[in-house]
Amino acid sequence: MPRAKADQATLREIPLELIDPPERAIRESMDQTLLEELTDSIREMGVIQPIVVLPGDDRYRILAGHRRFIASGRAGKQTIPAVVRAVDAGAGEAVTVHENSFREDVNPAEEARYFAYLLEHSCEGDVDKLCRLARAKRGYVEERLLLLRGDPEVLATLKERRISLAVARELNRIRDQGYRRMYLDAAARGGATARMVQEWRIQSERVIPVEPPAPGDGTNQFTALPPPITGMMCFLCDGTDCVHEMELLYVHRACRKVILERFLRGLKGETTP
Repeated sequence: MPRAKADQATLREIPLELIDPPERAIRESMDQTLLEELTDSIREMGVIQPIVVLPGDDRYRILAGHRRFIASGRAGKQTIPAVVRAVDAGAGEAVTVHENSFREDVNPAEEARYFAYLLEHSCEGDVDKLCRLARAKRGYVEERLLLLRGDPEVLATLKERRISLAVARELNRIRDQGYRRMYLDAAARGGATARMVQEWRIQSERVIPVEPPAPGDGTNQFTALPPPITGMMCFLCDGTDCVHEMELLYVHRACRKVILERFLRGLKGETTP
């Protein structure tokens, strides 16, 4: 099979059986409903946007358009339009990153893992080199790499698309794991914004020291504790909805027991001991 000349891109109709998937795809998973919708579209209209491939000796490797390739196979297509890019491996990765970075369905958590892979295998640990390869600003790249240094539960929830990137960033700024996990649960359940999480974080910093106290018996009194609450409940109405409207209240335990709880029982018509 003749190879394309250097720095030349050609459009061809290539048999699916000659095309290999990416060595490492940015997406670690695909939404099956959206994939089925794309399959139906290709079955009816064909592939409107060609995929991008890198030529080998007798086969091609996908640089961009992995979902279109899979959907074409599901739709029963034998060939697919493809732009053949004669570039080296490093430039090929740049094509992959560049196409996917501007698509809304690319998850920041998956993009973070992909950047980490490129950083180790293609950039010798040099973030500046990774930025050049990805053709992205340093802030964009670092924001995603920092996700891998944050709370694994935050990363997992982001990957599930239950929180936004901005919310994940604010959650990872919360030092105490207990409060962080509590607010993560609340954000995932109630759809909190980054501004709400920021306010929660500020409130939590008023409750606990900025730096945890030195351990006395080898155990830190904060990080050794499990998350304080698995869900958020209003103390007055026992409701769990609209968690983003809740706020921390400071009250002595004795005052809560003697005053608040007795008052609430009176409102509910319960017998006060």
